[in-house]
Parts: sequence; structure tokens; C-alpha cells
Amino acid sequence: MTKIGFGIVGCGMISAFHARAISDIRGARTVALFTSKPENGEKIAAIAGSCAIYSDYGKFLKHPGLDIVNICTPSGAHLEPAVAAAAAGKHVVVEKPLEITLARCDRLIAACKKHGVKLCTIFP
Repeated sequence: MTKIGFGIVGCGMISAFHARAISDIRGARTVALFTSKPENGEKIAAIAGSCAIYSDYGKFLKHPGLDIVNICTPSGAHLEPAVAAAAAGKHVVVEKPLEITLARCDRLIAACKKHGVKLCTIFP
């Protein structure tokens, strides 16, 4: 069975919830993490299982088997990594809020439409 590969961007507190949720999805696994704080990446990797940890976003997006990118950065810092993921052909899951202004939301939605990828946001 081919597994769907998830990558998590930002390894703060909310990313642990994403890592656990991904591990509960049959046929899915976390394959890569992107973080500016390696110690946080190690903590999330311990939850997610064996996965690569990147500090270079371009290399993260090229990780083999990466299909879906979960954006877990702080509010207001979702647009740029989400647009880059869409441009790389990755589906995008964004932690709430989608973005902090309507204009930024519109830019994110437009990028996903332009590149033919799915976009969803998490809002429990």
C-alpha cells in the first residue's frame, strides 16, 4: 500500500496534534518536517516517527514522497509557505486562521487554484 506523505511546517505546540492525527490516518505518514528550531523538530519527529527534518524550505518541498503540507506556523505566517507548497504541487492544510486578512486569504486560495492543488484549513 502506498502511503500518503505529509510534511509539517513549523514545529511548535500545534504541530504535535497534527503529527498524532496523521499517524492515526490509515495509509498516511509524516515524511518530513520544516523548522527553524532543530530541537523542536526532534520533539515532533519523536511523535511522528522516522522522518526527515529540514531547515531549508526548498529542500523540504523536494522531499521524496511529500504529497501534503500542513502549515503550523504562527497566525500571520501562513501565506508564504502555503503559496510555495502550492507552487511545488503539494496539497495544503493550514492551521487556523487561514490567514489574518481577507487579501492574504484570497492570495492563498488563488495560488492553490492556479497550481491545481487542494486547500483546507483546520478549525476545530
